[in-house]
Amino acid sequence: MRHGRAKQARRTLQFYSLNASNFKPPYKILLDGTFLVSSIRNKVPLYDRFAKTLQNESFTCHVTRSTLAELETLSKQAFKGEDSEEQINFFAQARQYGLDECEIIDKVPTNSYSNSEAFKEFSDASRDIFNLATEGGSNRQAYFVATQDDTLADALRAMPYVPLFRLGRAVLLLESPSSASRSYTGNVEQNKLASAGGLMTAEERQMVNAVNKKDRKKRKEMKDEEQKKLEKRSREETGGGFNVRRKKRAKGPNPLSCKGKGKK
Repeated sequence: MRHGRAKQARRTLQFYSLNASNFKPPYKILLDGTFLVSSIRNKVPLYDRFAKTLQNESFTCHVTRSTLAELETLSKQAFKGEDSEEQINFFAQARQYGLDECEIIDKVPTNSYSNSEAFKEFSDASRDIFNLATEGGSNRQAYFVATQDDTLADALRAMPYVPLFRLGRAVLLLESPSSASRSYTGNVEQNKLASAGGLMTAEERQMVNAVNKKDRKKRKEMKDEEQKKLEKRSREETGGGFNVRRKKRAKGPNPLSCKGKGKK
């Protein structure tokens, strides 16, 4: 891995570890069929690449039962069609990798995003991956998603805290945090500031505001009292009169500069 990609991967992992406490080793990587087929086609050693990108932290790969079924269906369709034997082997090898190297997920939760327009375009495998990665609204299970499906990737980028792996030919890339993740983090920080780090209830916040208001009023009264003492001391030092600068009144015209009326 080149220095630039390694540095970006470290920053991305640091972002998720600081802002989403559930992202911690062992990491969980959720693979879809498009990613598995692409890795087989480009002969990518996934375990080694994942290990380097994740800073040699422990991780486990996961695949849904629907993804395995999808790969099996595609393999059968390719066999019946005019696809080459090599293409058929890609699907079979991808499915076998999922069976041998990944933990299989049978139970998939449902969420409130199931009625979105993008969700209706998903296959069963993509729908299961989306549900797993958006559980709780912010990826409660802390899955990294590895996919080459642009539709699925775009939908996941719109959700907070869903890190994405993609393959650029034979190069494994960990995408930077999406704008949705950064915006969600900003809102969380604002709420923490407004509630003393999330430890203050609404009633406690009202009590603090009342105390602050009373304190401001007391400081103003003390300032006014101090000002009165200064004025009194100044009057005593000047013989009872307070030294106030008087405004100059407008005077009449100088009689010597006025031209008198001439005699007729």
